[in-house]
Amino acid sequence: MSEELTQEMQDELYGHIIVLHKPVFYFTECLTTYSKEDMIALADDLNYKVRRSKTKTVIAEDFFKKLSLRSQHQLSYQPKENLHLLKELMNGPKEIDFLPFSRKNPELFDLLHFRWVFLFYYEDTYTLVLPKETKEMLKSFIDDSDFKEDHKRKSLLRGYVEAFMNLYGAFETDFFLKVWNQHNKQYPLDLTEVLTELIGLAWFNERLRFTDNLEYIFDNYILDENNVPDFLLSSSHHDYYQPTKADITYFAHHEFDERTVQYKKMSRFLAKKLNSQKLKDVMDLIMIYIKLDLDMQGLVGELNSHFSIVFDSVEYIEEFSSFYLNLNNYSRKLSNKGNTPTEIANNYNRISSVPNNVVPFTNENTGKQEPIRVKKVGRNKPCPCGSGKKYKQCHGK
Repeated sequence: MSEELTQEMQDELYGHIIVLHKPVFYFTECLTTYSKEDMIALADDLNYKVRRSKTKTVIAEDFFKKLSLRSQHQLSYQPKENLHLLKELMNGPKEIDFLPFSRKNPELFDLLHFRWVFLFYYEDTYTLVLPKETKEMLKSFIDDSDFKEDHKRKSLLRGYVEAFMNLYGAFETDFFLKVWNQHNKQYPLDLTEVLTELIGLAWFNERLRFTDNLEYIFDNYILDENNVPDFLLSSSHHDYYQPTKADITYFAHHEFDERTVQYKKMSRFLAKKLNSQKLKDVMDLIMIYIKLDLDMQGLVGELNSHFSIVFDSVEYIEEFSSFYLNLNNYSRKLSNKGNTPTEIANNYNRISSVPNNVVPFTNENTGKQEPIRVKKVGRNKPCPCGSGKKYKQCHGK
């Protein structure tokens, strides 16, 4: 039995992303299932100039002309999973179980948003359709060797910027460029080139943003632009953790390092009270608190209210605190420029007063630890864990 959408999801998706109509297979037919007002709104959203006073058919034709002109460039920034799906749909429509499919393929929404693909819901069936005109347009470049090479380079660049956001939160553009050129001698870039590529990528990535002077890149899910200078200043006494190629490969797809012994020990400890799905959610929440230097008391409150984890004995509290402290000290933190507290302690081992089990990063002027100024997550905003869900539907439940 197919998983059903909640009423809230229906209100958000039906009539916009999901077309309530029998599947049709030509672009003009697909787009004209919308009202004229909605067609114009879609064109405005994508900065497509259409003849607003004309018929729906003419507006659809204008829309497709603009889509065709931009598709090769824009699709070069899409993840390989989306290109694979487009190639699959070139063979014909595809019926899907929407919720599981969209969770497995979150980038699907880019294809739907730009109207490369349409999703119809009719007689309890969801059907993905690649219009015939779009199919012919894709045939002109999707298997071209130059396009494939361009897409390969941009996919690699996407992985690097995702990894950097997961490791650092905010960072100098020059640092990103330095690491990129050290790791990718086959794709050397200068500052102008890397900014051009990343600005193009940001069109499809709501996390990726730049300060006005383009000097810094930051994760929009975590930081406001106004807080970026203070955030970087607070960690200016640390050097950046220098990522290896293996680090980039891992952190391109992981918000946190789940490979450490300390992570696994905490997970085993909590597994005694939680099922597998709750365990994953709880570990994600713990790692968010550690990564963002949020207050442990707040974490305990959330674990109690959202997951019914009761700290009902001194022994349990002490065990949890011990596992938490060790996990904290071996986890990569934004406030440490991607270093773990243990790595920071090792770098400062000449300071005999710093115990090995204490988080060592301090403000140089005051000697006090400064909190990261993280963006308060609204309930309708994306969850910082990177799931793609709204905060209220994820760790804000």
